[in-house]
Amino acid sequence: MKFQIRQREPELMDQPGLSEEEHCRALAGLRRINWWSRSDAIVWPAILELAGNRAGKPLQILDIASGGGDIALSIAARAERAGIPVEVDGCDISPFAVRYATQQAAQRGLKQVRFFECDVLSESLDKQYDVVMCSLFLHHLDEEPAQQLLEIMARSTRELILVNDLRRSRLGYSLAWSACRILTRSPVVHTDGPLSVAGAFTEAEVTALAEQAGLTGFQITPHWPQRWLLKWSRI
Repeated sequence: MKFQIRQREPELMDQPGLSEEEHCRALAGLRRINWWSRSDAIVWPAILELAGNRAGKPLQILDIASGGGDIALSIAARAERAGIPVEVDGCDISPFAVRYATQQAAQRGLKQVRFFECDVLSESLDKQYDVVMCSLFLHHLDEEPAQQLLEIMARSTRELILVNDLRRSRLGYSLAWSACRILTRSPVVHTDGPLSVAGAFTEAEVTALAEQAGLTGFQITPHWPQRWLLKWSRI
């Protein structure tokens, strides 16, 4: 497989005919992968730094395309352990994912987290947040809607944007292929994991998207395993 250009193919998770049983198995598998790859640890330092500059006022956070709620719930749990007041919202286009994430929040007793259904590319958000983030979602989009998402995130944040995603590379593809088979038995994840890497953006490509979206002064940093983080502050 060549990795010089994006090779986007429809992913099973995005298909409307996916059964709830398979969807549930896939979300559970992704939760294990997010735990193994420490996805929450990629965005947490920036959130912690921002929280340190506030005088006890709850930090309002939105996680776009929150899926099974893994990242939103992990951030809320980290904040609770650190004694940092937060209000975390997660939105997703999938009603099933929203129900699943809401159940996960209830099971973990994280009352400061709520999930709601929303397609941010076609529906308006009803409020602004201190932090607007998305994890492992940008690669699902073509270039034009990806740029649109960055613009929407900029309009929806009072202070900070965080975008965490995969890096398209041969190593990243190999890691995704192996990890998806070791950590879950979900055939959906087995298929979609490598496809996600093949369709992901490189740092150079996301740099161009951010510039076109008007995000001046952004930073892009590499992270394990074969990830990058785009950080943009309004201040």
